[in-house]
Amino acid sequence: MTILSSSALAAPMRVMGIDSVHTNMDWQVVNDGVMGGRSESSFVNQNEQLRFSGTLNTNGGGFASLRSGSQDWDLSMYSVVRLKVRGDGRTYKFRLFVDGDQASYQADFATSVGEWQVLELPIGDFYAAWRGRRLDRPPLAAAEIAAMGIIIADGIDGYFDLTIDWIELDDACAPENCAVNKR
Repeated sequence: MTILSSSALAAPMRVMGIDSVHTNMDWQVVNDGVMGGRSESSFVNQNEQLRFSGTLNTNGGGFASLRSGSQDWDLSMYSVVRLKVRGDGRTYKFRLFVDGDQASYQADFATSVGEWQVLELPIGDFYAAWRGRRLDRPPLAAAEIAAMGIIIADGIDGYFDLTIDWIELDDACAPENCAVNKR
C-alpha cells in the first residue's frame, strides 16, 4: 500500500515568468554602494523575463544584487526552488529571505555562457549568510520564505549578465536532478 502525503501532491508554483501566479514581485536593486562600493547594476523585465546586468567592482565592496519585495506566500509544502536562466559563465547565488531578518539563505550556481539552464536548488541545501559571511543557523523552513533574490559576488571585476526566464517552487526534485547545477 502506498500512502501519499498532501505535500507529495502539490503542483509546482511559478512565482516569476510566463504563467506566474504572482504579477508583482516588486524587484529592486541593492548594490555595494550601500557600503561605499562602486558596482553598478540594473534590471529589465521584458517579455516576462528578468534580465539582471551590470558591472562588478571589487574595490570597496564587490557585490550587486536584485531582490524581490516581501510576498504573502504559503510555501510550506515546497522543498525545491527551480529556475531557468541564461548566464555569462559567472557564478551567482540565489537568495531566500525571511521577514525581519537581515541575513539571507543562499545557494550558489554556476552559469554557462549564453546557454539556457534549468537549475534545481533544494531548500534544505541553502545556507544562512550575512555580508558575505556564512552563519551557523538551522536550516531554512520553506514556510518562512518571504522574498527572494540574486546576488553576484564572485570576486571578479567586470560585466555580468543573467536572464531569468522563470522561477518556481516544487515539492521535490528527481534524485538524478537534485544537483545545484543541473543543465
